[in-house]
Amino acid sequence: MRKKAFRCRNIYTAVTDELIDGYVVTDGNKIIFVGSQEDSKEYIDSNTEVFDVSNNFIMPGFNDFHVHLVSAGLLEADGILRYTRSEEEAARYLWDLHKDAAGKSFIMGGAWDPLLWPDQKMPTKESLDKYFPDIPVFLLNKECHGAWVNSAALRRFGIDKNTQDPLNGFYGRYEDGEPDGYLHEMAAINLQKKIFESISDEELAQYSKTLIDTANRHGITSLGDVAGTSPMRENAYKIIEDSGQLTARIHFYPLFDEGVESVLEKKVKYNSSKLRCNGVKAFIDGTPQGYSGYMLKDYSDRPGEKGSPMIDPGEFIQQVCDFHKAGIQTRVHACGDAGARLCLDAVEEAYRRYGRTDLRHCVEHLEAMDPADLERFGNLGVIASVQPEHMPKYDFDQHPFHKILGEERMKYSWPFESIRKSGGVLAFGTDCPVVDISPFRGIFRAVTRLTNEGEPQGGWNPWEKVSIHEALKAYTFGGAYASLRDYELGTIGVGKLADMVITEHNLFECATDRQAMFDMKVVMTIMDGEIVYNS
Repeated sequence: MRKKAFRCRNIYTAVTDELIDGYVVTDGNKIIFVGSQEDSKEYIDSNTEVFDVSNNFIMPGFNDFHVHLVSAGLLEADGILRYTRSEEEAARYLWDLHKDAAGKSFIMGGAWDPLLWPDQKMPTKESLDKYFPDIPVFLLNKECHGAWVNSAALRRFGIDKNTQDPLNGFYGRYEDGEPDGYLHEMAAINLQKKIFESISDEELAQYSKTLIDTANRHGITSLGDVAGTSPMRENAYKIIEDSGQLTARIHFYPLFDEGVESVLEKKVKYNSSKLRCNGVKAFIDGTPQGYSGYMLKDYSDRPGEKGSPMIDPGEFIQQVCDFHKAGIQTRVHACGDAGARLCLDAVEEAYRRYGRTDLRHCVEHLEAMDPADLERFGNLGVIASVQPEHMPKYDFDQHPFHKILGEERMKYSWPFESIRKSGGVLAFGTDCPVVDISPFRGIFRAVTRLTNEGEPQGGWNPWEKVSIHEALKAYTFGGAYASLRDYELGTIGVGKLADMVITEHNLFECATDRQAMFDMKVVMTIMDGEIVYNS
């Protein structure tokens, strides 16, 4: 591999907020120089491939620390409904994509959001049956905590009026008890597991590669692939790696259910520079919008309801302690304030029993927090793995948190800057397919806390805005640090792996411009010294 030199006036290393006017030089998969044009001369010779990107912007490759790779690949292949504006439009859009796919055995799409629909009601099977009377259709909602299916899917999996609701979930039903096509929490999750089990590793590899290519187009060079609710299918990633087509580093996290011994074996088996088993993942709750987030106090509009933990608290704390003792990093989905507190309590107990080590346990999402817990991230060395694009994007005054949480608790939703100022490390991601995988949307949201309409004026909870430097750092160094690889990833510096992205414009100059950020083009993505995307 020839040496490469990138000439640019705007080089952001993620170490400081100062930009360098000069060169980045790579040799093989490592960075060998970053600095001024004058000092670069001894590193550039006739054998060096020189790229003049003077007017663009160079930074470390993005690390999307929270994605569901297989689910996102499947949904992207079969149909993303994220921007549809009604149930009928969503069903029709899906039909337009698949009307010529008569031989297809199953359709799995999703990312539909009823909050964008006029009546904000959950969809039913009838609208899908009109277009898909025979092919089973399974469509995850935006949060991946519910699903919309047709009659053919219900028949395929034997779900009828006599099917009992699962624990922590239910089937939407008509008055006569017949399923109406909406599945909530574990009802959706259990069906998704069955679907995944029917897909081969080779097929999953193809779907996953589709998403990886999309990630590269957005400047992403590392992905934190957290288990959803189905068993991790890491062999699909191994197939991609063995074919030489793995163009983003994957750090994956199977479910707690796999147990200490199994995970330790996987950490040995999958431990290359591009594919690693990094730890484990669990769900302690659902989401506040689904009234399944575990809260300290009742939901404002549902007295007597505050959600419940998906795992017995005593059992959960014991599991975290067991993984900590074995040297395994934990990542736990916690959207409610009680869920977040339980996660922090578990880490604290693990330290008490077995001593504090630098495993960098993570809590995911943090949609609602109690202010008493904000400083605990820094004190305990727990990573806040958060997704800025989860924040309100449309019609701020109509956002359900106003009625679900109330104004006082909303002050502590997605409290990025408070956690950072307390010494906590932020690691940004998208939770794709929940939202678009573009990091630029999340950066805009983190630095402005505005909806797409520019609401509310000055930003929502403006004290929680982060600077553009801190946002970019959370999307680069933060993910590398949380992946336990900050010694070789996350910043541009001599000896670091050559993972970089070149964007069309200087992000420091346009981070607060919604249109500029949403339209931001990636010029080039470099991973392991290789150009994996070139516009």
